Amino acid sequence: MESHGDACRLGYLRLIACLLEDGSQKSFDFLASILYDMLRNLEIYEPLAQKPIGLITRYVNARNYVTLAAEMGFIDRASQTIGEFGKLYLCLDSASKFREVVEGRSVPSLNDLIALNDAEKLFFLWILLNRDYPMIQYILRWIIGRRSFTRQEAMNQIMEEFYPDSLRSILPTLDARRRKQIMREIEEAEGFRERRLQMNDKISWIKSSQYAKYRHIAPPRLEWLVDCGVLRRIRRGRYEVEEKYLELGADLQKLASLKPAKLDDYFFDEFVKLFSKDFSTANRYEILRTMIEVYERMKLLFGDEVSLSALEYLTIMVLMERGKFADLRTIHSSFNSLALKFPDKIYVIPGRKRNMSIAYISVEEIEV
Repeated sequence: MESHGDACRLGYLRLIACLLEDGSQKSFDFLASILYDMLRNLEIYEPLAQKPIGLITRYVNARNYVTLAAEMGFIDRASQTIGEFGKLYLCLDSASKFREVVEGRSVPSLNDLIALNDAEKLFFLWILLNRDYPMIQYILRWIIGRRSFTRQEAMNQIMEEFYPDSLRSILPTLDARRRKQIMREIEEAEGFRERRLQMNDKISWIKSSQYAKYRHIAPPRLEWLVDCGVLRRIRRGRYEVEEKYLELGADLQKLASLKPAKLDDYFFDEFVKLFSKDFSTANRYEILRTMIEVYERMKLLFGDEVSLSALEYLTIMVLMERGKFADLRTIHSSFNSLALKFPDKIYVIPGRKRNMSIAYISVEEIEV
């Protein structure tokens, strides 16, 4: 993904999704203006002695976050309307809090804007694995092996190893013109390490255009992983892997080894299950009530045909937001039992497992 050094707080993307919820087309510049005007006076209400990095304090920061939202699939570039992942986010419970901000009905704290709840941390990690492939996968595998590292160590590793490798991996997907550009970029990246070592002193390095490129590509990804709860910043310029993810090292390694085509089923069927002990078990009524609620939200955003797999994934996320947990198989089994009980009120459009869609669900909560 294209990234910028100051766009490193994923929480802002939630506001951008809410700004696009009405379905209207909004240019990137217009979106950035709205976002900046909404947030520019927040420090009047909540002055901070030590600001987190990545806050929106200028218009250019807001514009960079709009670009990030497009890279993350929250905005559809072609139509300049809400994107696929933006629609999925709007189906979570937490979106209601940010709708109130967009509508001027509440003033958020800075912590509200940048902190993610437990379900959102997993939701955004899933998006990163889909949208930033294979760069974020390389980084995840490396950090689990290192446990603790400095920002500069990570920048060097990411830019001198993972960046050129990631570019090589996408070459087969590009047209001739774009492939030529990327090949030039790979050639430049292959010389990064040698040119860095030739710098005479730290000041020359920090002032170099190569350092600027490092800063825009590597640190945001570390901060995204901080937001997702995988890393924590222990002091200026140093990170370590969160204890929870150290315990899940082998599982995270497996997750980071999967290509996007195989990612979703493993992520929602196996990986999220590893967090289940932090939640109470949802009963059948809670599962089906939540699924019907989520379906109604999805229908408003996606139209008449709703993806069954996406509905099941979001049901897991919303249950987690409510302090409950059910695994994918239980949710799928609950849906099947409902469809058998009410064959005239649920219509599924046949297709392969991941391509099945729901044409309608007209079951009332009281019937569940």
